[in-house]
Amino acid sequence: MKAKWMAGVLLLAAAGPLLAQTVEQRLLAAQMAYQDADTRQESARRQKQQAEDVQRQAAQRLEQAQQQLAQANLALQNADKALLDAQGTMQQAQQVLKDAWQQKEGGSN
Repeated sequence: MKAKWMAGVLLLAAAGPLLAQTVEQRLLAAQMAYQDADTRQESARRQKQQAEDVQRQAAQRLEQAQQQLAQANLALQNADKALLDAQGTMQQAQQVLKDAWQQKEGGSN
């Protein structure tokens, strides 16, 4: 009980000067608090602007990457078609060569 009473007395003693502040002191404290809040707000605004800039740049890079992917997919499709065409041509050439060897081996000129 004595400890709680002593703590209460100390708390009132510490709060006394705060309660006895002059109007000028309260005004100064309020101005300092306002400046601190303004500084924090401005810092938060700068952070937000930087985050938006980073997001915008990332979106641009993503769009470019998607365009490059689409171009690469188209190039791959074209390469697949060219390979199929070349394989068909190769099969035809192999058949012509095979037929020519068979004719030669068969004695025909």
